[in-house]
Amino acid sequence: MKTWRCFGAAAIALTAFCILAACTSKTTETDDHVAASITSYNHTPDYIHQFYVDGTWAGNSLAYGGGSFVCCVAYPKNWHPGLTAKVKWTTASSDPNAEGDAAKEHWHEAIVSIDRYEEEADTLNVHFLPEGKVRLIISNKGPGQPNYPGPPYPVKPADFHFAPWRGAASEAEARARAQAEGKAQAEAEMRALKDAPPPPRAPAEPIPLLPDEVAPGVKRDATTPPGYHHIQG
Repeated sequence: MKTWRCFGAAAIALTAFCILAACTSKTTETDDHVAASITSYNHTPDYIHQFYVDGTWAGNSLAYGGGSFVCCVAYPKNWHPGLTAKVKWTTASSDPNAEGDAAKEHWHEAIVSIDRYEEEADTLNVHFLPEGKVRLIISNKGPGQPNYPGPPYPVKPADFHFAPWRGAASEAEARARAQAEGKAQAEAEMRALKDAPPPPRAPAEPIPLLPDEVAPGVKRDATTPPGYHHIQG
């Protein structure tokens, strides 16, 4: 089921910017609106766990990197002053060893003006800038391409790096310990099976005699009365 949430300047309700809440559903284009994918560019050192454009989930974004493309949004064919969108996002430290408040997700929210566009385009580019600023650019081009109207692609500073996640070493140690314990247990079970005495053998079933036998394979002669069983010691 498709859920639409629309917003826009109070004075121009009919040209509102609409978002399709079901991201995997197909956006229906109309005479006044066209569809575009959403992607993001993170120009900050923080990790963006998730972000929403007017309530529509639009992915995540690594520090100084870009996000994936999420479908879809419907926007007016003709730009007008006052066209805005509400952007909400969460950030936390990119340091894998961060602790306390730095490791927690923090919510942010902003009403963002959509940059002027002159023609229909297939992508809404969301730029997360320092100091909590955001730019929304509808364009067929992306950062790094000639005449792209927005910021260049994020550049990671040379000194932006962190120590490897400390938990990786402890997890590797735990896996190695579990493997060693499992191997030792398997070897102990194999030794126990090897050293165990063989199970007792069941007593042999008596071999039934034929009517003309006094013992298995020994025929009764004419002098042996019927029913006489000769048992050899």
